[in-house]
Amino acid sequence: MGYHRSMSTLDLSGKVAIVTGAGQPAGAAVARVLAAAGVRVAVNDLNPDRIARLAAELRAAGGQALDIAADTASKFQCVTLIETTRAEWERVDILINAAIVRPAAPVLKMDEWEWARCHDVNLKSVFFMCQLAGRVMDDQNRATPSERGGLIVNVAWPEPDEDGRAAFAAGQAGVVAFGRACAREFAPLGIRVHTVLADPAAPEAVAGEVGQWVSTQQVSASVLRQTDPLTH
Repeated sequence: MGYHRSMSTLDLSGKVAIVTGAGQPAGAAVARVLAAAGVRVAVNDLNPDRIARLAAELRAAGGQALDIAADTASKFQCVTLIETTRAEWERVDILINAAIVRPAAPVLKMDEWEWARCHDVNLKSVFFMCQLAGRVMDDQNRATPSERGGLIVNVAWPEPDEDGRAAFAAGQAGVVAFGRACAREFAPLGIRVHTVLADPAAPEAVAGEVGQWVSTQQVSASVLRQTDPLTH
C-alpha cells in the first residue's frame, strides 16, 4: 500500500487525466488514486451506468470527475472523449489506457468479428488515444516550454494460461510493443510513456504501479524511459 502514502502527499491539483476502461476494476482503481491526489479525472467506458456511479463516488469524496461514455475502438468517439474533457478543463496531462475485452474462442472456431473486436478495443484504441492525446500534450508543451510534461500509461495483461485466448494474447503483446515505440517517439516531446502489467487475480493493484509513476515524477519530463513489463 506504499503508493497510497506517496500519492496522499502529492498535490496534483490542476492536472487533468483521462482513464479509459474506468468501468472495470483496474481502470476504476486508477481513477480513485488519481482523484485522491487532486487530479481532475474524466472516466470513460462503454457502459455509461458504471462510470456515472464512479464519477459520483469520486465527487462525493471531494474530487472532480466527469463521466464520458464512448467506444474507444472508434477514432471519432476518441476525439469526442478528448475534446469533451478539454471543453470542461482545457487540457489533458495524463492518459491511462485501461479499456479491455476478453473474448474466449479457440483459433479453429474464432470468427473474424471476435478477432477484430478484440484488437479494436485492446490495441487499436490504444493507438487512437496515444496519438490524439499525444498531439494535445505536444501542443501544450510547445505553448508553455517551461512546463513541459505529459504522462501516458498503457495497462497490459499477461498471456492467459487457458486455451481460447489467442486474440487476447496477440493484442496484449501488441500493446507492449506499441508502448515501446511511443516511448521512443514521444520522449523528445517531453511526454513519458510507460506500460504496466496488471495482475488478473488482483486487477485493482495496477493502481499502485500507476501511482508510482505519477508520484515519483509528478507528470514532468525530467526522466524519460519506457518500462517493458515482460522483462520486469
